Parts: sequence; C-alpha cells; structure tokens
Amino acid sequence: MIMTGLESVLRESLARASPHSRKVYGKNPLTAEEVVELANTRALTLAATVKPEGKPHVSPSDLVALDGKLFVGVDKATARYRNLKHNSAIAIMIADGRKQQAILEGKVVFLDINSEVARKVLDAQMKKYGWVTETVAEIIPEKALTWKAEGR
Repeated sequence: MIMTGLESVLRESLARASPHSRKVYGKNPLTAEEVVELANTRALTLAATVKPEGKPHVSPSDLVALDGKLFVGVDKATARYRNLKHNSAIAIMIADGRKQQAILEGKVVFLDINSEVARKVLDAQMKKYGWVTETVAEIIPEKALTWKAEGR
C-alpha cells in the first residue's frame, strides 16, 4: 500500500537526517495519514522545481491526496510545467501556519489526463479549489520531514 511507502519514507528520512534536523523534526512528526490529511486541507502549499538552467523556481501550488498518494496540478502555460517536463524533481512544502508542516522531496510522474486516476484527481481539485488544472502529476516522495505543534 502506498501509505506504507510514505510512512517508510518519513521514517527513513528522519533516520538519515542531520542531528539538527532530527532534533527539530523528530520531536513530534506527522504520520503518513496526517500528511495526507494536511494535503487535503487549505493549508499553504508551495512547490519548488528546477529551471532548465539549474536555478530554483518556487510557486504556490495546489495539492490533493487520494488513496494515500499525493498529486499536484500543473497547467501547461506555467514555468512549473516546463521545469517538470525538463527535470521531474520537485519539493513541496505544506504549512498550516505553526500548527503542522511537511516538506517532501521527490519526483513527479505525469498522469494520462484521460485515465481513471486523473479523473479522480480532477474531481478532488474541483471539490477543494473550485477549478481543475490541465495536467496532473503524482508526487513520488523520496525524502520527507514533518512537524506538528505539541498537543495536535
């Protein structure tokens, strides 16, 4: 199950983190289920991609989670689309203020927009945002660090 995969990435990322990152993110990390729940809230989501010349590009992003997987919407006229077509690397930060935060690094795989999964993602976008994007991509997390405030 993908949720087990995300949980594994969370656990392994924390184990490989620097002492400082372990100290900060190891105190009260989110579970995979909590990351998925956070992704489906209206929390601020930022996506970082790599421009063809190697410079970073950060932009606000939509994000939805379905069946334990994370999906980002991408319109074809955007720098994010051009960047991801050139280099599939992505970093996502989901922040609900100082309550909960998740930083995920990995890559994306664009979906066939006519596939059943893409249709479900578009439906989830419409419910969450009131609009849909031209393309959608699954985020394949390779590293993830999370944090939540005490008592959450």
